[in-house]
Amino acid sequence: MAKSKNHTNHNQNRKDHRNGIKRPQSQRFPSLKGVDPKYIRNLKFTKKHNRVARKKVLKQFREKTADQPVKVKRILQPSKQSGGWSISSLLSSVATYFVGDTVDDKSAKKKKQSKTKKPKDTTTKGTATTVKSSTTGGTTTTKKQ
Repeated sequence: MAKSKNHTNHNQNRKDHRNGIKRPQSQRFPSLKGVDPKYIRNLKFTKKHNRVARKKVLKQFREKTADQPVKVKRILQPSKQSGGWSISSLLSSVATYFVGDTVDDKSAKKKKQSKTKKPKDTTTKGTATTVKSSTTGGTTTTKKQ
């Protein structure tokens, strides 16, 4: 009598990939089974006291920030002059919301800054310059006025 076939891998890959091959889910906290009991006890106390310290720091932070005023952003609103939404009013509103000031305000600030800058003085009086000549080995001093 002929021997029968013992095993085949036919169709197994297709079956495996039907629902997708997924990585095994990693555990959020590894098991502490088999860990030194002294270490586990110490870990429990450190977690507890870290929680106490964190609450204390949060309380101090809240007291500190309670005195400061809250910065509130303006909500987008249509321009009152035009009576509705226009592209320019929409863009300026969006810019105001995200940046904090309008596009027109930025250009006005740039104009003010350019007016306040003083021009550099290019003329210098009575300064001496020293020039070395390589052929004679001496130095020549000239005065500008």
